[in-house]
Amino acid sequence: MLEKRKEKKMLEKRGYSIKLVLLLLVFFVAWLAMDHPAPLQAANFPDRPIKFYINYGPGSSSDLMGRNFAELLSKELGQRVVSTNKVGGAGSLAIAELAKARPDGYTIGMLTFSPMTITPHLMKVGFTPDDFDYFGVFGEWLYGLYCAGKHPWKDVKDVVAYAKANPGTLKHAYASHANAMPMLLLAEMEKLDVKFIPSSGGGETEAALAGGHFDTGCRHPSVVKTFKEDQIRFLHPAGNKRWDDWGRGDRPTLMEMGYDINVRSFIGLGVPKGVPADVQKILIDAIRKVSNDQRTKDNVFKLGLYPAWIEGPEFERLIKDGFKKMGPAVQKLKK
Repeated sequence: MLEKRKEKKMLEKRGYSIKLVLLLLVFFVAWLAMDHPAPLQAANFPDRPIKFYINYGPGSSSDLMGRNFAELLSKELGQRVVSTNKVGGAGSLAIAELAKARPDGYTIGMLTFSPMTITPHLMKVGFTPDDFDYFGVFGEWLYGLYCAGKHPWKDVKDVVAYAKANPGTLKHAYASHANAMPMLLLAEMEKLDVKFIPSSGGGETEAALAGGHFDTGCRHPSVVKTFKEDQIRFLHPAGNKRWDDWGRGDRPTLMEMGYDINVRSFIGLGVPKGVPADVQKILIDAIRKVSNDQRTKDNVFKLGLYPAWIEGPEFERLIKDGFKKMGPAVQKLKK
């Protein structure tokens, strides 16, 4: 009788142990499911709104392009694409937020050249170029060298002569680090002592230039349509082509003037690294279609950019090559 009781207790204990193991197994599986969610089914994507990070403020060219793009992308995907401005860090804050987002395809964002290739060499940012999957470029920013209308300067030679005759006097305003690059490279080549002064945005730079508070700036082609020559004077394109499309093909490039300066900058789209391939394909196909839509091209051109579609792998190469090249060139901005 005693032996039967002992055997019963042993069986009961074993039963409790099995139940405990099963309970722990259930918790473990639940934890795995939370930490490692099941793969998304592309057939159901997207089934809720998509957040779209814009890395510059409302009213900026990036914002106006982004909102137009989001509207067309919403129609293409059959789901709302919600534009969200995240401003700060010279355009890098929104990109840092994108890098931290869950890689499920429901957060996409602008990946722009200057915050990804220049800014990380000047300040701490919360990302590296390896933190993203790149979808493609839909526009190329153009930069031109402008001067305040109060100066009688007709070309870059006049600017250089003034800067050499007045060391430390010439003030160059820049809204983003790409806006500083043409003058920075010129100053390095000609051994000029130039003051680089950051502004809060392109609008502030242009207003201050027109008011004669700064001497030079590097801005987009839209300025030639917005300001008169006695307010802001366009001197030269800072890229490898003249601005025929904006009616200023008469002005030679800085390269034509003898300076090896060709500043390029791009606006593209991407997602945090790790979005499932089938979901990426849905997004890329839709983004490619919207990028090549004439309405997008017209809007991009109106805002002073060249409409362009560059596929993701080439866009990624441009960013990573630019990151390597820009490091040594921007050290002067730290001084």
